[in-house]
Amino acid sequence: MREYVHALVLSDTHGNAEAVKRVLDACPQAGYVFHLGDHVSDVRLIHENSRAHVVNVKGNCDPGEAVSEFEEVVIKGQKIILTHGHLLKVKFSYDRAFYYAQEHEAKAILFGHTHRQYCEYIDGIWMVNPGSAGESPGGEAEYATLLIGDMGIVPKLKKI
Repeated sequence: MREYVHALVLSDTHGNAEAVKRVLDACPQAGYVFHLGDHVSDVRLIHENSRAHVVNVKGNCDPGEAVSEFEEVVIKGQKIILTHGHLLKVKFSYDRAFYYAQEHEAKAILFGHTHRQYCEYIDGIWMVNPGSAGESPGGEAEYATLLIGDMGIVPKLKKI
C-alpha cells in the first residue's frame, strides 16, 4: 500500500483569520501547511490551529519579516518550491516561475500574488497558485491541496 502526505496550500491571507480557520477546518488531514506570503503574521494563527508542519515564505506585503522569499521542501522524494511570486513577476507571465522550477529540478512550484487560482502541468512540473484565502475576487476562501507520494504530486484547487 502506498503512503501519501497531504498538504494544504494558502496564499494572500491578508489577515483574514476567519477564512484561515475555515480552510484549516476543511483540511484536518494535512500533514503540511504551505503559506505563500502576504501576511506572514497569519502563520502564527496556523500554528495555533493546526498540528501540521508549517513552511512559509514572505510576500510583497511582508516587508521587514525575517522570512525567506523562496523555500524548497522535499517530501516523498518530490522537490517543491514555495514563493510568493512577485519576484518572478507572475502577474505578467508564468514563464519565470516555470524556468525557476526547471532550473532547480523541482516537481512543483507553488506561488500566489495574483489572487487568481491556477493549476497546470507543464513538462513534468506542476505550477500551482491556490488563489487568495483572504481576498479572492469572488469573496470565497481559495486554497489548494496536494497529495504527495513516491510516484508524484496531485494538486487540487478548492474554494469555501
